Amino acid sequence: MSNGTTPNWLQALERRLGRLAVPNIATFIVGLQFIGFVLVVSDPDWRWRLALIPESVLQGEIWRLITFLALPISLSPFWLLFVLWFLYFIVDGIENAWGAFRTTFYILISVLLTICFSLVFMVPITYVGDLESTLFLAAAALNPEYQILLFLVLPVKIAWLAWLTGAFVLWRFFTGSWVDRLYLLAIYSNYLLFFAPYLYWRVKQRYRRWQFKRQLR
Repeated sequence: MSNGTTPNWLQALERRLGRLAVPNIATFIVGLQFIGFVLVVSDPDWRWRLALIPESVLQGEIWRLITFLALPISLSPFWLLFVLWFLYFIVDGIENAWGAFRTTFYILISVLLTICFSLVFMVPITYVGDLESTLFLAAAALNPEYQILLFLVLPVKIAWLAWLTGAFVLWRFFTGSWVDRLYLLAIYSNYLLFFAPYLYWRVKQRYRRWQFKRQLR
């Protein structure tokens, strides 16, 4: 993966706070997901014990600020293996491109803003699939030409899947309630912060090439 999408301000921040990085954070995230799966499968009530419930946090159950990340994305053993493999693949790929600090910071922004959204608007967080989605979008932006096997058979460029993911997020944004919109802004703000200037630059470059080709006709 190329790291040409790294914002300049992030490079400056890394020089100051680089020691706070979490190396191989993919293992940490996948490990939490696996633990959450085992707990919820053994007792479905664990889903609510792990969830980020604002009222419970304010009553002293601070561990929910971390344990909600263990909420399993899937309860199917087969799909869980695929999800965990894919999650490790994309996070490890991001870390290989950016390094441990930048990857940690990217994840931390999304997690912290999700927590703030939950506590401010008193909305419980019982699903973390959108966090994986932000990671997938980052991996696609860093290496848009990479191909993955859809359903383990069909080769598809990761950028195409990212466009579909982005379209689905926009659909949810425009059709959801104002609370849904605030949630999406909170959890996807890391992607916008890191990649919006770069994506704008790419669109601008393509537009200029299109204008240039028109002038040659």
